[in-house]
Amino acid sequence: MPPSLCPCCAWKRDVVTGRGSRFLLCRRSSTDRDFPKYPMQPVRSCPGFEPPTLDRPGPDPVGERDDPES
Repeated sequence: MPPSLCPCCAWKRDVVTGRGSRFLLCRRSSTDRDFPKYPMQPVRSCPGFEPPTLDRPGPDPVGERDDPES
């Protein structure tokens, strides 16, 4: 995957399906409809991008199993 802001955004969550497909979920989408749930990659600029902080420690570890359609 080409470089993107999403992998290092505090709002990103990795979603890995039971078949091993990986998706990047934008948690901002749950409260703001301006943000897509699964942004098309690569994302080169985003008004909602936030680097990890103490309040938002950053991306969840890869490997969490979830259904991207839920």
